[in-house]
Amino acid sequence: MQTRQLIFVSLMLAACTTVRPSSEQQAARSAWDRCPKPANIALVSIDANGVIQYRAVSSALGARELAECLTATGARASATPALALAP
Repeated sequence: MQTRQLIFVSLMLAACTTVRPSSEQQAARSAWDRCPKPANIALVSIDANGVIQYRAVSSALGARELAECLTATGARASATPALALAP
C-alpha cells in the first residue's frame, strides 16, 4: 500500500511542475500588464508559445493601440482581436 501512495504522491508532484507557465507566457503576461488597455479589451488567453489572444467587446476601440504597445514590448498577439458584440 505504501508503494501506491508513494507513486501517487510522485505523480502529483510531477503534474504540479508541468502546470507552471512557460517563460514565453510569463514574458507575454508582463507585456500585457505594462500596456494600457481600454475597458472594452479583455485577455482571453496566452498560448504556450507566448501569443496573446484578446477580445474587444462592442467595438474594437483601442485594439490598434494595444497591438502597437504589445509589439513595441516584443510580445506577439493575435492578428486581430475577437470582437464580441454586446446583446
